[in-house]
Order: sequence, then structure tokens, then C-alpha cells
Amino acid sequence: MSSSSRSRPRKKCRSVSSSSNEREEVGEDDKGEEKDTSSDDSKDDDDDDDDDHDEDESSEELLSHSSLRRRSSRGNSCMNELAKDICLFRKRVLFITGAGISVASGIRPFRGESGVWTSTIWTNATRETFRKDPLIWYNQFWLPNFMKCLPKMVQPNPAHHALAGILKRYPDTLHMITQNIDGLHLPCRDRLVEAHGRLGLYKCIPDEDSDTDSESDDDDEREVHLGHRRKRRLARKKQVCPYQQSESLSVDDVEPIGVRKTLKIGKGRLSVAPRCPHCSNAVAPQALLFDEGYHSHDFYQFQKMEDWLGKAEVIVFVGTSFAVRLPEIALEQARKKRIPVYNFNTQDMLEATSRLDATNIKGRSEVLLPRLLEELEDLETLLGIVPPMDDDNDEDVEGGKELNESHPPPTMSNACLALEATMSPTDSFAEPSTVAEASATSAAQTIQVKT
Repeated sequence: MSSSSRSRPRKKCRSVSSSSNEREEVGEDDKGEEKDTSSDDSKDDDDDDDDDHDEDESSEELLSHSSLRRRSSRGNSCMNELAKDICLFRKRVLFITGAGISVASGIRPFRGESGVWTSTIWTNATRETFRKDPLIWYNQFWLPNFMKCLPKMVQPNPAHHALAGILKRYPDTLHMITQNIDGLHLPCRDRLVEAHGRLGLYKCIPDEDSDTDSESDDDDEREVHLGHRRKRRLARKKQVCPYQQSESLSVDDVEPIGVRKTLKIGKGRLSVAPRCPHCSNAVAPQALLFDEGYHSHDFYQFQKMEDWLGKAEVIVFVGTSFAVRLPEIALEQARKKRIPVYNFNTQDMLEATSRLDATNIKGRSEVLLPRLLEELEDLETLLGIVPPMDDDNDEDVEGGKELNESHPPPTMSNACLALEATMSPTDSFAEPSTVAEASATSAAQTIQVKT
């Protein structure tokens, strides 16, 4: 199905801010609307009441469910819009997660006041520094800073579980890219790309890189450019060890045997550097280093990411900074294609402009993502939608594959038409302005959820 056949007017989510001392939780509306002391919120509530009076009585009856009557400042209406894109209109939605989603699991964020980011990481997380002395690199840099985050020491939190549940419901149209290396995202078969690697895996580092001869690339004009296809092709052709480009080593594969215990528990010091069992070169963790490209190892699956970004109709950021390359490219793609962007975050808010349709939903991901899953379930129940659901016995779904013919999007039944009737004419987006992108702080859509 083409994207134009699934398009419809989208509702503008109101711009609301909450005071720092409020104790609000997503889902409180299920218990009834609370009175808000904020004048801005009161004004929004008045506007909401006016919208409700304009709805016809038949729509009121069909939409009496509490899940579709939430018109508050806590982000529920915006999440309802996203839920409709997922289950009703079957948009191709790409989730991009960052360190913020794992904070509730006890992992420090990479940036921010409590983050692990330091100038030491910037200067040491490179192949160049690793090659100088792999043993010092492990003992003074990698083990103290990163091995404490091994997946065996932490567990997925409600955000990871909710996101896995969401992706499983619509396997043909939902995909996820994570920038985290903690391995906490639950298996989603081929709908998950761990773009920056995974703790507990290793790769062989060649004595020197042979991909710096030219910057020219195969298919240089492709829509999204994350990695270098020509350099990847040449590296695969020249590799003397499969673990340099195409395969990964587990901790039980590295040599000598004596280093494995230290690498597993993440404590202590190594007496020798870990080595490749195939070629005896030093092995580095399977993590994207600062002087590596996404094409440097097949584990990062940059071509799949390019495909997903090129076909995305909605992009959802969860707990990510926008100071790194992947989110920057995703935002540029959103501007170019004029597709909606949602930002679930506690900081790093996006600014809506004439070119960027951005909605910020401020709060903790372990609260917000279960709320989104609940919105999906409520909509499915109300509209009689049976989600395709992932069957582990089915063949893998290729990234970007068209909708499964056995599970087409539902037709516009009376309930669906009533759902659309709740959107007043003023709710739809105006045509994008042709003027240059400019500051639009007053137009920024930010829903703050105090958790």
C-alpha cells in the first residue's frame, strides 16, 4: 500500500509545560481529570471542553472509552495519534533508542550530568589508541568504564518490555535501531539493529586499515547515506580473518582461556590482551569506535538502517541525544520527507519548525512506553483490530517489506469514521511553509510528564 493511501489530517498536540514540583504520572486520567493549578493548563482544558461540545452525539457514544477521551496536558492525546499511525493506518514507524531507555535498569546515560562521557572516552575509544597497546587499552579504559554494564548484571526494564511488545504486534511495519551496546532490548528477530554494537561480543582488529584510499562510493546518490558500501565490499574481499568484517566472537571464543573470566565478570585486570583464535591478532569489543564507520563491520547492518530510514513514515526517538550522527541523519530525513517525529525524552527537546514536525513527550521511558502499548491495546479493542502479531515459527520479515496481504489495514468502519470525526478542522496540519527554516519556540509541541 502506498503511503498516500494511508495519509490523513494529523492533530496538532498542544504545547504545555508543567511546573517542576508537580507529581504527575501517565495514566492518572483513568482515575478522572485532576484540577491543574497552572493557568496554561487551565486554558488548554477550556479549549478541550469546546472541542468536545463540537463533536456529534453518535461520535460521543462510540468514543466514550476512557482511552480515547483523554484530552489532557500529559501527552496522552499525542500518544493516541502515534497509536493510530501504528495500528489503524499501518504507517512504517522507525523507533530509535538511546541511553535514556536503559537508565531505569541502572545504567548511567552516556551524556548529561550523570553520564559516563568524558574527554578520556573521546580520546581512547578509537582503533588508533587500541592498536598502540591493547592491554593498556583494556585495563585503563575499557574495563573501568564499560564492563560494569554487562547484560548479566542488569535486566531489561518496563520500557524495553513495552517496546518489544509494540514491535511484535505489527512485525511488517515497525522497526527499531538502538545506539545502546548493553544488549537489553529483547530479541525482535530481524526488526532490531544494534547500530553501535553489543557488550560481550568481540571483533578482530587488522594491523592497519585498507579502506582509506578513496571516498568515492557505490550508489553515491542513494537517499540515505550511513555507511560506505564500496569500502565494505573491498574490506570483505581483502579480509584475512572472518572476524575482521563479517563475523563476531563470543567471550568464550577469545584466546587465551585465562582472559575469559575477567571479561565475563567485568572486574579485575588482564595480564595479556585478548586474541583472535583464527589469526592471533588482538580483538576489540564489538562496539563502534569513534574512528570507525558503520561499514567497518557487518554487525552494524548499515544498509538495513539506510533502507528503514528511507522508507519510514514516522520516526520515534526514545531517550537519545541528538548530538551524534544517526539521530542527525534521521532528523534530516524527517525534514526532507516532511514526516512526523516523536521525541520521548527527559531532556534534549526538539524544536518544531516550518520543516520539522516535532512532538516532544517529556517523561521517563519506563512510564511512557507502557502507556503507548496500552493506547495501542485500547484502540485495537475499540475498533476491532486484530494485530498481525509476530509468529516465531514464521520466516523472518525483511526490513522494509510491504504489508502482509493476509493482514491488510482495517477498512474505515463506522467506528473509524467516528474516530476521525473527533478531529476538528483546526486540528489538521497546514501546508508546510516554503520559507526558510527559522526559530519556532512558541510552536514547539512539548508535553511534559512528571514521573
